Amino acid sequence: MRVCFVVGTLGRGGAERQLLYMLRALKAEGLESRVLCLTSGEAFEADIREMGIDLEWVGESPSRVRRLLKVVKEVRKYGPDVIQSSHFYTNIYAAVAGKVTRVPSIGAIRNDLNSEIGADAVFGRWQVALPTHLVANSRAALEKVVERGISRTRIDLVENVVDLPGSEASGDEMPKGKISISFVGRLAAQKRPEVFVELASRLNSKLPAMDLKFRIVGDGPLRHELEAHCADLGLSEERVRFEGETSDVSEIYSSSDILVLPSAHEGTPNVVLEAMAFGVPVVATRVGGVPELLSEDNGLLVDANDFEQLAAATEKLIVDPGLRRRVGRAGRDHVRKHHSAEDLAGKMTGIYEKLSKRTDNR
Repeated sequence: MRVCFVVGTLGRGGAERQLLYMLRALKAEGLESRVLCLTSGEAFEADIREMGIDLEWVGESPSRVRRLLKVVKEVRKYGPDVIQSSHFYTNIYAAVAGKVTRVPSIGAIRNDLNSEIGADAVFGRWQVALPTHLVANSRAALEKVVERGISRTRIDLVENVVDLPGSEASGDEMPKGKISISFVGRLAAQKRPEVFVELASRLNSKLPAMDLKFRIVGDGPLRHELEAHCADLGLSEERVRFEGETSDVSEIYSSSDILVLPSAHEGTPNVVLEAMAFGVPVVATRVGGVPELLSEDNGLLVDANDFEQLAAATEKLIVDPGLRRRVGRAGRDHVRKHHSAEDLAGKMTGIYEKLSKRTDNR
C-alpha cells in the first residue's frame, strides 16, 4: 500500500512531529510513503529523508490553484492508494487531488475545530466537507465535526503518540534547591506565553525564598515582545530564560520539574504528552483535548480565563515535592498505556483498509 501525505510545513510543531511518528510506524509495517510539502527548508525535512522517504516541494507558487495543480500532478505520478493531509489547511489539497485522481483522501482535525474554520473563512468548511474521511486527535474535535453534520462513519479518532523515554529520570527524583518551571511551545497568540511570563512574575514575588527558574522553550512572533515584558516586570535573564527551539526533547523534560501550558485553545498538545512521558507534572488550561489527557490524578487542570487558578495550581506543585512525584508517576503510566507510538501503525492501517474496501464497493 502507498500513502501520499500532503503537509503545510515541516517546522518543529506538534502536527509535524506526529507526521514523523506516523511515517516511521508505516515504514516499519512495510507501507510506502511520499510527502508533498507546501514549504521548504524546514527542520524536519532531514528526518524524513533519513528515513528514505521521498519529499517533494509543491509550494513554489503563491497561487493556491497552481499549488493544487502541482499536487495533482505529483499524486498522479506516484499512484497512491490513499492521500492523507497532516494539517487542517491542507485538507482541501488532499481532497481535491483525491477527487481528480479517484483516490480516497483523509483530512486532519488537529485543533479546536471552530478556531481552525475561523482562521480560514473562505475555505474552512470545505476543509471538513471535501475529504473522503477525517481523522481527529481528540474526542472534543471529533464531536464538533459530528455536530457540523458530518457522518460519524466518516471520522476516526487517532490520538497523538509519543516515544517513551528509556530511563526513569524524571518523576522519581526531584532536584534539590532549584525548581525549573517550563513553557514549551510556539511563541504565538494561541499558546499565550505572555500568561506564563505573568505567572513567573507572580510566583517569583510570592515565593522569594525559593530558587525558581522559568524556561521558555520555543520561538515565534511574540518573542521580542515577551523579552521586553520580562524586562518591564524586572525579571532577569537568569530568572526567565528564553531557550529558543531545540530538537532534544529529552533535555527539556529531564531538566524540568513542572510544565505549564496556558493555551487559549488546543487539539491534543504534544508537549503535555511528552512531559507526562518523562514523569513531569503538568498544569494546563481546560481547552480542546487537554482534559482527555489530564485527570484529577495525573495533572492539574485550570479554567482558561482564570489566572488565579493557574497560579495557585502551579504554586501547589512547587511547594509539595511529594505531589509532584505522585502526579508525575501517574502521568507517565497514563502515556504508556494510552499514547504509545507502537500502537499507531495498527490504527492507521485499519483506516486505510476500511477506505480501500469502501472504494472497491463503489
